Amino acid sequence: MCEPKRQLASMLVLLLFACGRAAPAGSTYDMAFLWESPAGDYARSSPTAHGGLVYVGSDTNALHAYDAETGEELWRYETGDNVTSSPVVVDDLVVFGSWDGSIYGLAREDGALRWRFATDGWVSASPVADARAIYVGSHDGILYAVSPQDGALLWRFRVTGPIVGSAALGERLLYVGAMDGYLYALNRADGSLVWRYRARGEILGAPLVVGGAVYVGSTDRFVYALDADTGALRWAYDARAAVESSPAAADGVLFVGTSGGELLALATRDGALRWRYRANGVVRTRPAIWRGLVFFGSDDRRVYALDRHSGDLVWTYTAAGAIVGSPAVHGDRLYFCSADQPGPHDVLRQVHAFALAER
Repeated sequence: MCEPKRQLASMLVLLLFACGRAAPAGSTYDMAFLWESPAGDYARSSPTAHGGLVYVGSDTNALHAYDAETGEELWRYETGDNVTSSPVVVDDLVVFGSWDGSIYGLAREDGALRWRFATDGWVSASPVADARAIYVGSHDGILYAVSPQDGALLWRFRVTGPIVGSAALGERLLYVGAMDGYLYALNRADGSLVWRYRARGEILGAPLVVGGAVYVGSTDRFVYALDADTGALRWAYDARAAVESSPAAADGVLFVGTSGGELLALATRDGALRWRYRANGVVRTRPAIWRGLVFFGSDDRRVYALDRHSGDLVWTYTAAGAIVGSPAVHGDRLYFCSADQPGPHDVLRQVHAFALAER
């Protein structure tokens, strides 16, 4: 194929996948396309928007920083392996993990390395932070608390399996699940164990702490609600498929995805099913809530927006690869990544941005 035909084919591929589905007639919402930008390979992290920049990790072994309004890549930082960890911004730092086993603290404006902390396993989990520490787990089975100033170790807590999901912060405690099937509640000050609860499968997603309860899913097909102070079981819901998704909640309703391709809406009080919506692929992503909508992605290459009260489809957008990292809402902007794998002549875009508006 001659070069002009190759370029035309690439443009047609790009146009094909840039065509989402508009909100249906009568909808009170508008999702307006802003930009799409390349990340060079699979983008499996959730974007983090802060201060006019959007930070995204990719399988180019790099963290990328994009202009939030235009999608122009402003800088990137290369690590030694894939970056599937979603970054967190702490003051003037952006912090993330890499499969090279390290946790990185970079200057958020220009990507200059401030510090690096080495673990003994892949770091696919996303960090969380409070004023005192940054908390992140590793495949070496250790949850680390490090100083945001210099990356110095503050404490560590060892479990009996890899930690692949993020921790969650409560008022006093830190909650983290592991592939050993336990949800651990730790004292944030020193990492001492307060309680643990064992599911019957692996815990791959992050827990959620809301209103005195902690919610978490497991590959044993159940969604659990536990007392945040004691770990006592409040309820368990059989999701009929493994739960890798991290939950989100709003107005007394918990939203969580399943490997059976469903997004479930459950009452936080007792786990009663409010509604379920079936996509055409595994739902691994944490839902993102904006006003009356809930957004989620699927391995079927689509991002969905549902009415969060009824579960009715409002909008969907098709990318060129699976949506593995969670969509993120920042203000009235929706950002998400896709696991597009470029061929030799493809021009694909793995980072996507939309403007959200209510009529």
